[in-house]
Amino acid sequence: MKRRHFLQYGAAWGAALALTGGAVAQTGNAARVALTIEPADVEMIDGVSVFMLLFFGPNGARPVLRATEGDVITLTVRNNDARTHGFAIPGVAGATIGAIQPGRERSATFTAPRGGTYLYIDPTLAPVNRLLGLHGAFVVAPRHPATPVGVVTPFSRDAQTTNVRTLFEALGASERFPGHRWTPDRERVWMFSQTDPALNVRVDAGATIDPRTVVANFAPRYFTLNGRSGFDSSHDPATRASGYIGEPLLLRVLNAGLATHSPHIHGNHVMELSGVGPDGAQVVRDNTLERDSWTMAPFDRKDMLLPFERPPDIPPAAYPMRQEQFPLRYPMHCHIEMSQTAGGGNYPQGLITDWEILGPSPPAGG
Repeated sequence: MKRRHFLQYGAAWGAALALTGGAVAQTGNAARVALTIEPADVEMIDGVSVFMLLFFGPNGARPVLRATEGDVITLTVRNNDARTHGFAIPGVAGATIGAIQPGRERSATFTAPRGGTYLYIDPTLAPVNRLLGLHGAFVVAPRHPATPVGVVTPFSRDAQTTNVRTLFEALGASERFPGHRWTPDRERVWMFSQTDPALNVRVDAGATIDPRTVVANFAPRYFTLNGRSGFDSSHDPATRASGYIGEPLLLRVLNAGLATHSPHIHGNHVMELSGVGPDGAQVVRDNTLERDSWTMAPFDRKDMLLPFERPPDIPPAAYPMRQEQFPLRYPMHCHIEMSQTAGGGNYPQGLITDWEILGPSPPAGG
């Protein structure tokens, strides 16, 4: 067994997240993924060290796994913890590994599903191990992402609804959305999770946990976004959305925890593009409503479009502004009040981040 990792909150933790990388090494239509399950002590925003269990890939903890629709993926998970674990991607056929004994590894081979955003977890003793940190994002690129007129979207052509096609065809080609079309590099993964240190301490001490009692007794003291919170998530370039007006960005939002969140973005409304059905499969919305805030229940996965349009509270006659200069910075925060704190009251060190508008239009040639 390896000794447990220590992940310092700040630069070291940010490097470990590898949010813009992937642990899938692709060769044609075949891919191999290698993960390990490791115990770790993680320093939180208030300096408190909390025991966690994490998936590690080649670039660090909680890697974003990436593949293309239809790829045949062989995934191997090694358990370097002293407890039995497993692996699953809910809603993806064959992407399940049963009991992995301590010091052992097991594999599964499955086909990457329809393009979209998925959650991978350890389902053992659900929801215990997921809450301890054993979760991550699995992003699948569509193999045929274009609409019939050739505009790229995040979804496979056979899954695109009329409203989604209309929206993406309007981006960069309409009065409301001048600028550029959406491109696949314009995205952020936002993983919400919560930590109740009392549960983590009990698991670390070897206590027997009855998973049926966890939901009723769960009392989170930390609310995180990609493993960070407060000041650190606001200044994390892998989390913070950034761009010029006319550069739409896709937010792949997932909630691995037990608390329901209500993210709210200042400066722009967002469009809800997809959600998750009762069977865990992705559902592309027929009606792409603009959202001032939206609901993220436990286990939710939603793709949201941040359009990077001119903020509507700036009158057209006063734009571009002369007094308030670019970049314009706006917060994203959760409307569930308790989530804005850390450690039982440290405000605003909870589930927040920033997004920024760098200028009125993309640079020429950019």
